[in-house]
Amino acid sequence: MGIDNFSQREPPPMGFASAPPQQGYPRQGYPQSGYPQPGHSWNPPPPQSGFSEYPPPPQQGHPPQYYGAPPRYGSPHPPNLPPNLPQQTTTANNSWYSRNQKNKPQSNAVGAAGLIFVSGGMNIAWSIGFRGLLYYKTTEHNFAAWFIGGIIGAVLSWFLLNKVAKKYVLIFSSFLVMIGGILTASTKHNGDAMLAASYLDGIANGLVFAPFMALAGEVSVSYMRGLVSASIEQMCFGLGIFLQIIYTSTWNSTGYQSYNSFSAENMKGVLSIIYGFLALIIGSLLCIESPVIMLAKNNDEQGAIDALRRLQRPYTLTNETFEQLAEHKKYVAQNKELSMGQSIGQALPTFIRLVFLRGLSAMSISKFVEIGFRYSLSNPYVYGSPLMGWLIGFGICRWMGNFIATFCMESCGRKKPTLLGLIVCSVMSFVVAGQFNNFTYNTGNTIMLLVFELFAGIAFTATSPYLSEAFPLEVKQHFISFTFIAEMLVFIVLVLIRWSFTNGANYFYVMGALYLFGFFFGIVCLPETRRTTLREAQDRFSKFISLGF
Repeated sequence: MGIDNFSQREPPPMGFASAPPQQGYPRQGYPQSGYPQPGHSWNPPPPQSGFSEYPPPPQQGHPPQYYGAPPRYGSPHPPNLPPNLPQQTTTANNSWYSRNQKNKPQSNAVGAAGLIFVSGGMNIAWSIGFRGLLYYKTTEHNFAAWFIGGIIGAVLSWFLLNKVAKKYVLIFSSFLVMIGGILTASTKHNGDAMLAASYLDGIANGLVFAPFMALAGEVSVSYMRGLVSASIEQMCFGLGIFLQIIYTSTWNSTGYQSYNSFSAENMKGVLSIIYGFLALIIGSLLCIESPVIMLAKNNDEQGAIDALRRLQRPYTLTNETFEQLAEHKKYVAQNKELSMGQSIGQALPTFIRLVFLRGLSAMSISKFVEIGFRYSLSNPYVYGSPLMGWLIGFGICRWMGNFIATFCMESCGRKKPTLLGLIVCSVMSFVVAGQFNNFTYNTGNTIMLLVFELFAGIAFTATSPYLSEAFPLEVKQHFISFTFIAEMLVFIVLVLIRWSFTNGANYFYVMGALYLFGFFFGIVCLPETRRTTLREAQDRFSKFISLGF
């Protein structure tokens, strides 16, 4: 009888027992499209009549339907989720190549400024003596005009500070470079046109320098900041000097040039037109504004997130994007706590250190070095050797120094290459100065000056990342402009001083002493900021004594 009673019982329900309904949850049996529960399937009980009180299951091709608030694991409030939440992943940086490809948009964002700096490097080389034959009267004003224009452009950049988008500043500067190039390429031996072209190109470089050196530090990740900032400034100026030396020495070695022929000066104008045009195109398409300025100026968090998204490949939001956003917020908050007086007080010691280094950099590529190198080529040690080859070697050594230091910036750091370059340049300067005092024995100066230029390029490449990261945010672009102006003033003074053998020897003695002092000064006062955030770099520069490597 017990068996019959057991057989007549209703069979137990299959599946899992449902919990009693709770507030905020969908009714039992309703589908929760978009929020699938692991291990559960939607299987409503069969209807008791011809009509079902349950809605049909979602069909393929139709948008999901939501009934009530989705569960939040015990919370009565529904979660606030964005409609299209991107998948957040962290990409591992396995090699230098993969890191470079991932962060390529950061260098592209400031790369157009590098083209303008290439044109500036050509004008620097032209001003210190690497130029073709000139058939018009010149004065020191002609050779100082580019540096004066650079000062004018740097002063003008103060009035545009964070009021005009950097892209528009770059576009305007690109037009100035092209106009200057057109003047140089289309005129024959016209001193006034050459003077105007030098001013225009100098103004363009001065306008771009401070905004884009600051931008290079703000758009780059910490492990790429040194590479990006050194690539667009020191390497591009060095490349311009190298190109100017190559084509002028080649042009001058071809023999007699007629008055009406296409000259080396015209070629300089054509190259400037090309640089300006490429800068215009690349800047218009790839320039990205600083996410730091977006946060500091308008607290535009969405704009900063979008800028950070476009500064890495692929162009999607990742964990690293939000980590960078959080770091930029901390950087902005730290600088907002500083008053204007505190920012200036913190920037002044940094300014002194960087002005000293940039002044030494100007001395290493001045008129005195160029004339001293040409003088050393006239001695019997190199007599009969092709002059063009030695001059090209001079340009290669300078640019190779920049190249080596740039690509060692994130492995060797900033401080060690700077100190190595300073001590070697000091020794070379004393050797060259000693041989200038002996008119009959100066045979080694050619090699010494080549070595000097190589290590000068190594020594001063680190000043680019220092400029991009050292100053407090409130006064960063102002003090970068001040540093650039001080460097231009050193160039102008050196252009105005007359060359003589005695002055040349004294110049190298003074330069050797300054480089030696800079070596010990750097050991004590220069911080190492390799792979640090902007906050950490600023904190390290806030202390005048910094013995760490």
